[in-house]
Amino acid sequence: MKDYLMKNSPIRFVNLIDGDCVNERDGKKIENGIEIPVIVEAPANSEILLNGIPMQEENGNYTATVKLYGYHNTLFAEDRTNGTNVKIVIRYIPYAVGKYRFSSDDNILFLQDITEHQDTYKSIFENPYLAIYKKAHDLYGAKVHLNLFYEFNEKSGKNFANSHGYFNLSMMTDKFKDEFFANADWLKLAFHANADNPAYPYSEATAEQITEDCIRVHREIIRFAGPASISNTTTTHFGSGNRECVRALRSLGYTSLTGYFLVRDGKSWVSYYTPVDVCEHVSERDFWYDTEEDMLFGRIDRVTNIGPLEEVMQDVRDTAAHPHRGGFVSVMIHEQYFYEDYKLHLPDFAERILAPCRYLWEHGYVGAHISEATREPNLCENPLFR
Repeated sequence: MKDYLMKNSPIRFVNLIDGDCVNERDGKKIENGIEIPVIVEAPANSEILLNGIPMQEENGNYTATVKLYGYHNTLFAEDRTNGTNVKIVIRYIPYAVGKYRFSSDDNILFLQDITEHQDTYKSIFENPYLAIYKKAHDLYGAKVHLNLFYEFNEKSGKNFANSHGYFNLSMMTDKFKDEFFANADWLKLAFHANADNPAYPYSEATAEQITEDCIRVHREIIRFAGPASISNTTTTHFGSGNRECVRALRSLGYTSLTGYFLVRDGKSWVSYYTPVDVCEHVSERDFWYDTEEDMLFGRIDRVTNIGPLEEVMQDVRDTAAHPHRGGFVSVMIHEQYFYEDYKLHLPDFAERILAPCRYLWEHGYVGAHISEATREPNLCENPLFR
C-alpha cells in the first residue's frame, strides 16, 4: 500500500496526508474558499517551497498557509537545496459543513413486515420501524440511509426469541415501489452483505463474491423500490473489505464507504483495508479519499445502539464541537435492536434515532446524503466566475 504518511521520505507533510478532505473547520474561511496551515518536515537549513511559496522554518519544521478555492488541490513541496520533492492531493469540500446523516445497518426484517402486511398497509410508513425515520425526517430534516442484507436465515434468527422464518429480498412485495420513489430524495437503500453471518464477510473474500452479493441485492432494490432509491454509498457488514473487494464495489458504482476507523488492540477496526497509521489519521476527520483506489471513506461518528443514551448524546455533542470531525456528523444504528424479541432489544430505540437528529437540527445542522455533502461542484457553480 502507498506510504500515505511518507514515513520514509526525506521531505514529508506533517499535518496532512494524501487524500485528506478539508473544509472551513480545518483553517480560515475566506471569500469563495479557505486558507489552511501546512507543515512540512525537512532537514534543517533547507529551502522549502510549497506550490512556489517559500516556507518558514519553525521549530524544526517548515510552515506556510495556502488558499484553496477548488475541489481537487495538489500540494507540491520541493527542497531547492537538493531537488527532493513530494506532493499530495487534498479535496476542499465546502458542502460538508453543517450537514448530518443517519444510517442503519443489518436491515431486512422491516421489508418482511411490509410484505406480510401488504394487504393492510396503505403506506410503507405504517411499518413501525420505518415510521421512526419518517418522523426524524419530518421533524428534523433527517436524510436516512439503510444498508440491506439479502436474506434472513436460520443463523440470523438465533438471537431472537421468536421465529421470524426465512425471508430474502426476492420475496419483498413491489406494491409500494411508487412510494419508495416518492421518498427517494431522503430515504436511500444500499447493499450491506448477504446475511448477518459470517461476521467480516469481505475481509478475505474475492471480488467475485462481493460482486455477486451486491448485484443480487441491487437487482431486488430496483425491482421493489426503483433505481432512484439506491445510494452510491454503503457500509459493508462490519466495515469489511480487502482492497480487491473495495475495487469491485468501485467498479459497480460505489464512490464512498463508511466505517468506524478505530484502532483496537493495535488493529484497525471496521475500517476496510486501512492500516493502523492511516486509520488513526482518518479517525480524526470527516472524510478521507484514497487516491490509489478512487474511493472516498467516511467516518461514522457514533453508533447509537451502544452504551446509555446519555453517553451517545455526549459523543454527538463532542463530535459537533470537534475541529475536524464536526463539519459532517454521521450517526448510525442497527435494525435488530428495534425488535422486542431480540436479546439486546433497546426499549428506547426510537429516541436513539430522534435525539441525535433533534440535537443536530437544533444546532444548525441540515440532513444530507454523503453524495450531496462531498460532491465536486460543476464549473458553472464556481463562485469565482460570478
